[in-house]
Amino acid sequence: MDSKLRAELIREGNTAFNSKDYKKAKELFIKTGYADGLVRLGDYYMYEKRLPLLAYGYYKKAGAAVKVEDIHRRMIGAICQWLGKDKLKPEFAAGLQPAGLKAPGITAIKAGEDGMVAVPVNPDFRKAAMKIAAGVK
Repeated sequence: MDSKLRAELIREGNTAFNSKDYKKAKELFIKTGYADGLVRLGDYYMYEKRLPLLAYGYYKKAGAAVKVEDIHRRMIGAICQWLGKDKLKPEFAAGLQPAGLKAPGITAIKAGEDGMVAVPVNPDFRKAAMKIAAGVK
């Protein structure tokens, strides 16, 4: 696609976005590979519609690594909330692999500065969860 056509389609996508025609904006932003537009769609679904799984797909397509990582952190935080901190073994909370857990490929996600509890995550489980989150079949 030449730069003139791409610029025209991006303008059309921006107009569609501002007119709240998100379907048309999505099609045009994906067609042109316009990362800023995809991030704006992601922000719309994340903050206005409160649909982080939809936002995730847009952020991923845009290559917005910081926003993707933020959603990963939020997912892990939600899982920790559902499990309850009292149900996690102290070794997990410390980010260590427990002595009895010797399965290959198991890693622990360490608690960040925000105080999130570390939870061991199997890489295959993580990949499957990311596919589900991205809407990939």
